[in-house]
Order: sequence, then C-alpha cells, then structure tokens
Amino acid sequence: MRHLHLAKIFSLIVSLLGLLSFAISPVQAAGQASITVQMKDTSGNAVAGGQLSVYKVAEVKAGKYQYTAAFAKMDEDISAKTQSSVMTESFAQSLASYAAANEVSGQTSQISSSGEATLAADEQAVYLVTQTTAANGYEKIKPFTLVLPYVQDGQSMSQIIAKPKLEKTTPSKPETPSTPSVPNSSSSSSVSSGKKVGTKPQTPNTPTVTASTSSSSTSSRQNVPTLPQSPRLPQTGQLNWPIPLLALLGMTLFMWGWAQERKWQ
Repeated sequence: MRHLHLAKIFSLIVSLLGLLSFAISPVQAAGQASITVQMKDTSGNAVAGGQLSVYKVAEVKAGKYQYTAAFAKMDEDISAKTQSSVMTESFAQSLASYAAANEVSGQTSQISSSGEATLAADEQAVYLVTQTTAANGYEKIKPFTLVLPYVQDGQSMSQIIAKPKLEKTTPSKPETPSTPSVPNSSSSSSVSSGKKVGTKPQTPNTPTVTASTSSSSTSSRQNVPTLPQSPRLPQTGQLNWPIPLLALLGMTLFMWGWAQERKWQ
C-alpha cells in the first residue's frame, strides 16, 4: 500500500511538470550548484542572442521556503508551498510581475553562440528566470522558477539544465488600403475605369478693342491698343450731280443767244 501511495504522488508530480513552459534535465555531477538554460528551436537548433535575468526568490530554512529580502513584500505565501507548486507558470508570472514593479535587480547573463547561458546558484534556494532581451526573430520566453536542489526519483540534484520553449515572432499583416471613392460623372475631373478624363479647353474670348479716353485713366487689366484707321480725304461738302445740268443749261442759253443775234442781223 505504501508503494502504491508513492507511485500516485510521483505520477502527480510528473503531470504537473508536463504543464510547465520549459523542460528540466537534472545533471548528476559534483561541484557547485548551477543553472544552465539552453535555447533551442523546435528542430533542436541552437538559438543565439538575447539576455537572461535570474533572481534568488527564496531560501529553504527549517524545511520551509522563505522569501529573500528583495521579495519579502510578495502577497502570496511561499512557506507552505512544495516543489511542484513553486514550479508553476502562474507563480513564476506573479514573481516576474513583482520584480518588474519593484525594480528588483537580478543576475544577468548573455546567451552564447551555442544558445546557452550558465549561472552560478546556491543550494537550498528558489530561483526565478526571465528573459530581458529576446533573440532576433523570437519572442521572449515565459518566466519560470527552479528549486535547488531539484528532487527527482528520490535523488537531489543541484546542477540543472532548463530548456524553455521558444516561439517565433509573427510578422504583422500590412493594412489593406481603402478603395478611393469615385467622384460624380458630371464633374469635369471625374474618374472612369481608373483613367482621368481631361476637361475640354474653352474657346478664348475675342478681345474687345477700345479707345483710351484719357491718358491718366487706369484699368484692372492692360488696355488693348487701338487699330490704326485707313487715311481718308477731308470732306468739303461739294456736290457733283448739278454739274451736267448746269452745263446743259449754259449750252442752251448760248444757242438761244446766238440765234437771237443772227435774227437781228
């Protein structure tokens, strides 16, 4: 019965770890406690670039977790938590929000060309890992927490390799340009079938020729000079139609006088 109870507890821990946004690979090796973060894509290729921040959140004292001075004002109690309840995504997010709001300083480390960052750590402690700068083309990893030593299958390990899940950035779609409205067909600048219809040029008005009445007069536009007139002879008032009549009358009087003269001779 005891072995059956332990098996159920182990299955529960494994199922909770499956919900985490990262995977843990404990390393059985002698030496100082450390946390190594490996950044790899879904194909297993290393993703270089970016920066990580690691915060010491709590220490284990008298078998219970106790916040450090930097996280002493956290609202959520940690003393009654277990390893599995500490290493949840929701608790890690709460710690990350608190660290950002209170400007808590953490230990930073650049991600190398091999996609790894290793940080020294203390045993019997809880750590928060966040990413301050993401790699080019990737989103920031979700915050996660680690417990040292990490207990798995009854063994305690202080050197841990964490493998967070990476998500590529999604490029934003360009906005679709709005369709321009077509003006009324009656407008002289109307658009039909995407072509611009030009306006018909207007026939220029014939300029009016006016004579200037005063040398000092002004006008809103420049006066048009008058056209020169053809030269004419001055009219004297003489009539030409009586000339033939007078000539005939004179000839008649001459003939009458000549006839009278011969009569008297």
